[in-house]
Amino acid sequence: MKKIVLKVSIMCGKCKSCIMTIISKFHGVVSIAMDAEKSTATVVGDVDVVLIVKALRKNNRPAQVVSVGEPDKENKDEKKDDDKKEPSKPLPSCCTACKAVVVWYDEPNPCSIL
Repeated sequence: MKKIVLKVSIMCGKCKSCIMTIISKFHGVVSIAMDAEKSTATVVGDVDVVLIVKALRKNNRPAQVVSVGEPDKENKDEKKDDDKKEPSKPLPSCCTACKAVVVWYDEPNPCSIL
């Protein structure tokens, strides 16, 4: 079991759900925690860090490894108390990085004989 902390770009709710989906597809993931304010994703489980970062980068979600270590069982109780004190602000539904851009080139006469 390892605790992996990744720095990822979380700009909206769609980014967050996409990152969670990519990480959850790996076999051996026990839990995933996202912190939108710090832009970090914490993964606990028996997974390869390199494969997670590679999959995130392949899906245009740049990620950096902050730390890899043993999971702390004592910190879970402290984090639960901290979450009750300060509610996090909601994320926007979609950001400019998630929106698809369509470019259409309209040529009046594509076939011409000179």
